[in-house]
Amino acid sequence: MLTSDFDKTLAAIELNAARKLNWDYNQFKDCFTFIVNKEAIEIVPQKNHLKESDLQILKQALLDYGFQYKKTVDDSILVFEQDVELR
Repeated sequence: MLTSDFDKTLAAIELNAARKLNWDYNQFKDCFTFIVNKEAIEIVPQKNHLKESDLQILKQALLDYGFQYKKTVDDSILVFEQDVELR
């Protein structure tokens, strides 16, 4: 049950990010893979690197759901963790 609820939340996060980037949801899903790792979400771009302005929009979209940017791994994987105060 908990996984199902989080899957719905993850889908909402993806929809919010696509909307904020002004991208079609399917285009967004083709460009990014979201991996849930404990209290973190890792976003792996599948295609071109993001422009800095798009990266800022993506960070804000996750912040809307209480996830803050933590680090970048291998110049491409973006790691977001839940805000400690919201846990």
